[in-house]
Amino acid sequence: MELLLKVYIYQDGKRPIFHEPILQGIYSSEGWFMKLMEENRQFVTRDPEKAHLFYLPYSAKQLQTALYVPDSHNIRRLSFFLRDHVIMLAAKYPFWNRTRGSDHFLVACHDWVGIVNILIFIVMNFQSFQIPSFYNLIFLILSFASPIHLTP
Repeated sequence: MELLLKVYIYQDGKRPIFHEPILQGIYSSEGWFMKLMEENRQFVTRDPEKAHLFYLPYSAKQLQTALYVPDSHNIRRLSFFLRDHVIMLAAKYPFWNRTRGSDHFLVACHDWVGIVNILIFIVMNFQSFQIPSFYNLIFLILSFASPIHLTP
């Protein structure tokens, strides 16, 4: 598998939310994953036609820092931001549409409970964008719990 697996990393997305890993603190695992993937030459390909998987290098912590209004308990801006980013990728590139995103992934490490709600909101909203099977493909692995499979 190590000789075959290839991952394409989307270059889209503005810093700091994309391509800017946090390498210290309790959110560092997503940052280290991003850093090591973006520096990797064994698994990463620049040719999306050769890719088996597609990585969206996004930081849940950077998203929260950039867009969340403290104590507002409102995550709509965050969920809309992520939804719009994926819609842009699907419109700009054919790769999402080949598999309806089943070969795409992101890594998010966050103990902030609202992040789960963001993903649920994205999943439910994708049904209106003709990506009906997307919700069947999302698995969350939380650092403080067992894996959770989301269903509508």
